[in-house]
Amino acid sequence: MRIIGGYRVVDALVDWGTHNTRWRAGQDMTDALRGVDFALTYYAELVGKILTLEPFGCARVELVADDAQKIRLFDKTIPSDQWLTADQRATAAKDDVFVRRYMEADRVVGPLTCTSKGDITADDLRLSLPLVMFDGFTRVAAWILHGRNEKVYPIVANLILTKKDAMKENTR
Repeated sequence: MRIIGGYRVVDALVDWGTHNTRWRAGQDMTDALRGVDFALTYYAELVGKILTLEPFGCARVELVADDAQKIRLFDKTIPSDQWLTADQRATAAKDDVFVRRYMEADRVVGPLTCTSKGDITADDLRLSLPLVMFDGFTRVAAWILHGRNEKVYPIVANLILTKKDAMKENTR
């Protein structure tokens, strides 16, 4: 993983709320405030889970193929120790029609939405792994499958830094 730069939590919500809105909301949303509003309402339960983790910042990162094993997919229906890794999701979804559509493109485009418990020191940012993904399950599966087919490239994610660890706080 490579940090591209600083980002704000609200910017991550804008990205989340304006991504794929044509099929989710029946229209393209590009306005930032409408995007945040859409994220807060359409994804209310997921955003609520992130807010309970006490976010304190966000970073824009590039994930590389080796990072796939470090990502768990949030699933409110099962205990966190049973959450799939992104790699497991890719294997399970290889024949999914939506994954196949993404795979037709030359590149799968982010940003994905992830969280990680972060600790900031004077010189460093330390992340608790795994990263927990809240949005982008289909895209990450297609990205991993591209890599398995020798089409390797990084994908962008918005990494929301939190005081609490999603793997411990969202056990159900």
